[in-house]
Parts: sequence; structure tokens; C-alpha cells
Amino acid sequence: LSAAPLDTIIKMRVVLALLLSAATRAYTGPRPTVPVALSRRGFLGGAAAATLAQPAQAVVYFDPARYGDQELKNAAIAKCRTRVRDAVVQDPSYAARFFLLAILDGLSYDERSRRGGPDATVAASIQVPGPEYADLREALDVLQESQKALKRTNALTLADLVALAGAEAVAAVGGPEISVQLGRTDAPDILEKTKAVKTGGWKAAQELNIAPAFDVAAARRGDATDSVLKAFKRSGFSEREATALLGTLGTLETFTADTTAVDDRGSSKARGKIGRSATPALAQKKRSQPLIDLYGTAEGDEEASVDKMEGDLDEFYIADAFGTRRDAYGKRAASASEATFNQYFADLGEDGASSSWVDAALLGDPNTKVWVNKYGAERLTYLKDLDKTFYRITQVGAAYTGGKYAALLDNKPEKKLS
Repeated sequence: LSAAPLDTIIKMRVVLALLLSAATRAYTGPRPTVPVALSRRGFLGGAAAATLAQPAQAVVYFDPARYGDQELKNAAIAKCRTRVRDAVVQDPSYAARFFLLAILDGLSYDERSRRGGPDATVAASIQVPGPEYADLREALDVLQESQKALKRTNALTLADLVALAGAEAVAAVGGPEISVQLGRTDAPDILEKTKAVKTGGWKAAQELNIAPAFDVAAARRGDATDSVLKAFKRSGFSEREATALLGTLGTLETFTADTTAVDDRGSSKARGKIGRSATPALAQKKRSQPLIDLYGTAEGDEEASVDKMEGDLDEFYIADAFGTRRDAYGKRAASASEATFNQYFADLGEDGASSSWVDAALLGDPNTKVWVNKYGAERLTYLKDLDKTFYRITQVGAAYTGGKYAALLDNKPEKKLS
């Protein structure tokens, strides 16, 4: 090209310029726009809109060492477990409510997107209308009141309380003690989402992608029992795991009040117990009080105490026999035991007829029916699967933080039971 005459070079440049101009005029696609100046208010408004337009839940962060002092943590755990057991003793229906809260919190996890999980988002999702959700909110109130009472020392996160209460609900009626890993971080925007769902109901919950994993009200009516197993599959749980958890929920729903489990020290003198006892009139007065006085309607009946929580017993006693380790957090609400804890499966497999929404969900799928019969015949298999599955559903989707825990546990999910 350098050896060509000067007039040839000029002509070639002119031709290239004309071709480029013609191609530009013929282009009909989108053209780049010049950015418009944006005010501070406009920028913040746009950022807020973008946040609401992307409601996907965050990862659940775990730090098993987040509570620091071991003694303070153990004291907080003991007090919360005692509070849960007291609630179940007063009203055994709370056992199923606590357990269902833990299940719904875990089922907020989406295996495909790997988002969500047990971060207490269930506190917002159950704000939808309906009596079934009102029952769950009452159970949540117990946990939130416990959390407030512990803030002076070493409060647990609400997500940890939900998981802990689900495990303690099983032990409170005589079932096995289930392991729970603590260290969850609550969803950072849980208060805003709670207010939004309270106001907007199901529509707001669905827009924020925090609607309950399955509609409890519809399932109880028998309208959508198939959606229950679909929720477990969406979160990555097998039919075997779903059967273990749903069967336990069905077991808890069958319990009623066992009057022999409540220690009424006002009506008799138990061997080895001394101190001040409640009179029958005072005992009756206590039983008439609401479980949690959220609105201050039962004031004036309690003595001032720094460490006292609503619902705690007033009597002091000294026992010459402290009972078993299972009674460390208070009396159990029923006389069941691990030896008969699989009776629900045995009865359901033998009858083959559903009398509740849990029965219908388990009998409506051939794979879960297989596990119903197996658990009914093999108690130890059921108890082992229950422990593993509840542990998994309360930490599914976890991202561990905190040095050695992240190195040892991160990206190592619990093995699924197939």
C-alpha cells in the first residue's frame, strides 16, 4: 500500500468513508443513549425499587462460635428449652406448632437456586391471614418473648430458637432428644418483610418470595395435600425424609393434655420437696392466666423478679431425687416414650385411612406409604432417620463462617436419605 501512488490512496480512503456512512444510515437497531443526570432522591428511589424487584432470599450464614462464652450460651439454651416445655405442658397443641414452624423455616430453601433456608423468615411468612397461621403466630410469640427476656445476658437468634423449639417439642412429649446445630443468622430484613406481609397478605408474601412453602390452611382443608410433598422435593428432601418429618408432626398432633404430667404442688406434698407451695385457689388463678400477656391484661398477679419469665413457676423446692436427664427442663406433657414413639406409623399403616391432612399427605404417595409401613415396623430406623432429617432441615443451605468451622463444614451438606 505504501508503494501505491498518492492519488490511489486518497481514492481508497474516500470509498471507505462512503461505505461506512451508508452502513451507519442503514442500521435500524437500538442506539446507545446518553445517560441523564440523576438526583440523589431519584437514585435512592431507583435503588429501593431494584431491591423490591429482586426478592430472592439470601444465604443462611452459620457461625457455631457466635455466642462466645459457653456457660452463658448453655444457660440461654436451658432457659429457652424450659420455656418451650412449659408452653407444651400448659397446652400440648404447642408441640405440633413449634415443630411445624421449624419445618416451614427449613422448607424456605430452594435447592435449584440454593437460596433461602432456616433464617427465621418463617416469622414473616406466617403473617398471612387464617386461623392456622394465627396458631403458628402464637407459638412464635412464645419464642420472641423468650428472646426478649434473654437480651440482658446472651440472647439467641430467632432462627436458632425456632430450630431449638422444634427439637424440644419432640422431647417434651416423651420423644427422642434431637441434635440441633446453633449459630444461625437471622434474615436482615425480617422486620420489614413481616410488616409488608401483615399489610399485604398472600400477595405481598408471594411478591417477596417468602410465602409459606405450602399452604397449611389449604392442606388442612384437604384441597392441596399434594403440595406438601412438592414443597419437600423443592427443598431437596426425599420421600423418606418427608415421611420421617411429617409422621413426627402427625404424632405431635395426636397428643392431648396429660394431667399426670403437671406437678401441682398446691394439692399434695411431694416426697422430698419443701418450701412455699401454691394454694389451690392460687393454682387455679395461675391456670386462668394467658400463656403470654402481650396486651397487659393480666398485670398485677406476678411478683417482681429480675430473671423471671412469664409462665415460669413461682414455687421453690428442694428434691432428694432429681429425676432423669429428660426431666431437666421440666415435666413432660405426655406419658409417651421412645419405645412407642413410632405408634403413629403402625396405626396409619394398619388402618390405611386418613383422618388428618398429614395422614392424607403420607398415604397419597406410594413412596411415602412404603416408609410409613417401614417406620411402623422398625422403630429404631425411624428414630435414626428423624434425628438426621431434622438436623438437615434446620441447617439446609448453610454457609459457615468463622475460621475453623468454615474450613471444616462449609460446602459439606448433610447427606440426603434416599
